[in-house]
Amino acid sequence: MKQILLLIAIISVAVVPVYSAGFTPTTMKLTAAPVINYQFDGKPLAIPVTVSGTPADISFCVFTRNQGSAVSMVTNGFLGWHHVNRIDTCMYVSPSNQMEPGTNTINWDGKDENGTPVPPGEYTYYLFGYDNRSEKVNVTQYIRVVPSWNGITFLEKDEDGKPLARPVIYELQGISGVVRKWNVGGDPTDIGLLETTRTKAEYTAGYMAVLPTDKSKLFIDGIKIPGIKATRKWKWIPNGNAILDTTWCVNGEYTYSGSWPELDWHKGPGVVSDGKDWLFLSDADQSPAGKESHLIIINATDGSEVKKLDLSKWWANLNDGEAGGQNCGGPIDIDYRNGLIDLGAHGTCINSVMDPYAEITDDAVLWVNRNGDYIGDHNWDPTSPRPWVCNDYNTHPYKYTTSMDDQGFVIFTATGYNVAGNSFGLYAPDGTGVAYKNIAGETKFGESLMNYFVDYGSAYDGIYITKGAQGKLWFVAHDSFMGIITNQTGFNETAPSSFSVTQNSPNPFNSSTTICFTIDKTGYTTVEVYNVGGQKVDTILKANLNSENHSVVWDADRFAAGVYFYMVRSGSFSGIRKMTLLK
Repeated sequence: MKQILLLIAIISVAVVPVYSAGFTPTTMKLTAAPVINYQFDGKPLAIPVTVSGTPADISFCVFTRNQGSAVSMVTNGFLGWHHVNRIDTCMYVSPSNQMEPGTNTINWDGKDENGTPVPPGEYTYYLFGYDNRSEKVNVTQYIRVVPSWNGITFLEKDEDGKPLARPVIYELQGISGVVRKWNVGGDPTDIGLLETTRTKAEYTAGYMAVLPTDKSKLFIDGIKIPGIKATRKWKWIPNGNAILDTTWCVNGEYTYSGSWPELDWHKGPGVVSDGKDWLFLSDADQSPAGKESHLIIINATDGSEVKKLDLSKWWANLNDGEAGGQNCGGPIDIDYRNGLIDLGAHGTCINSVMDPYAEITDDAVLWVNRNGDYIGDHNWDPTSPRPWVCNDYNTHPYKYTTSMDDQGFVIFTATGYNVAGNSFGLYAPDGTGVAYKNIAGETKFGESLMNYFVDYGSAYDGIYITKGAQGKLWFVAHDSFMGIITNQTGFNETAPSSFSVTQNSPNPFNSSTTICFTIDKTGYTTVEVYNVGGQKVDTILKANLNSENHSVVWDADRFAAGVYFYMVRSGSFSGIRKMTLLK
């Protein structure tokens, strides 16, 4: 008996290190040349791509470059599936490229999707990669998603707008009003790391927002009474009862009307923050006779309404209702990144990306993907009883969540899709449907109910997913990359005069140099530095900037002498120049 007890004690001690280990994922890194010279002479172009960390399924896309100003409200394709406005557009999408860690090659023949050679000039190329071979890694067992009830919010920046070393996850439980908080990186099995607060908010769903300047302040949206929703501001009390801020807005709440008669199906995306000043809501009416769809923007400081953009032109279709679907498809899912928001809903074929800072809806809508390209489509099967009806929550795929990465790629859940193993659908940065993708180990359709990008240069960047009806949170490695293909042997910025990037000064330089640029439209802007091998070595700037002249200083004291490239990106425009560091 003593021997048995001793053996049990030894086993117990042996397994402790396994369960006390923190979440330390293996991340993916894609590296390629920021500028590639190609003469568009009909010869194949071989692009070296280095994959680090994990295997990768990589999609390669070629876009026009700096031509977005010539694109205005263009709708085309089968059934008019693709609408684009003020953005560069996709000319070519490759099949999946399966790559191992190390140096690989992507080949392009210089032709577009129709097999026609593209004219010589300058193009943007993108790489989207994710790990489709390794098993998912558990992030935590204590953050879950239940369709129509719980919503998950990821926090990536601190009060000063600087990236957090570890992202923070908030889970809003729709029935109980409890909010859970988890710091990514902790032991997934240690319930002692979970922090909660309890609100009196009921009948909530979707996301909650955090006040950018004070992370103890939360915004939660829910049904107040049938037909009326309310957004309220709460103070987080660790492991206690949250306190309602009755001084915010009117008696502590911003209220708005709609049609939400069913309290057990909590419509709406909740509240989404731009990390700065604004909160985003939607009053989409998905009742059978619903016709209204708005993006509502309110001020986070005082709850005042900033503006309301009418989206019914895109999301409401009376013909769909008459054909057996619903008049309005949403949106009921909002994701914000880099000054843009992407929109989706579980029961519609539509996904869209908008610039919320535009004054009118037509200017705000950058792209819309609808029925016609088979990615995210509803009722495309010839045997469907409602052929090509888009707004229809009686059929698949159910796109519960949508998320956008740092390069503008958008993914959506493909729950219920009738081909086994399709975990998510993928759109290119202009809404072009790329493909359905499969995560390793998912053999039944509809396993993933949430897909969310963490993509801000942290050690935890990747795709975060939930699995099953009450799935735990899992990690899948991901990265994307943007570069330029040009026929100019000595590349020089050729962006429109409204957007310009000047040569750094001094150049060559020792230790520090100033980079000047001009943007014509307020938006999210980045300034990044690459070495000659195409590796990003520094990020100088990530911020929302006003439309004017700007300058940043790069302190290169810790970098070796040599040639570097700096890339400025703002909205759909980008500019890159070469500089030389002397020591």
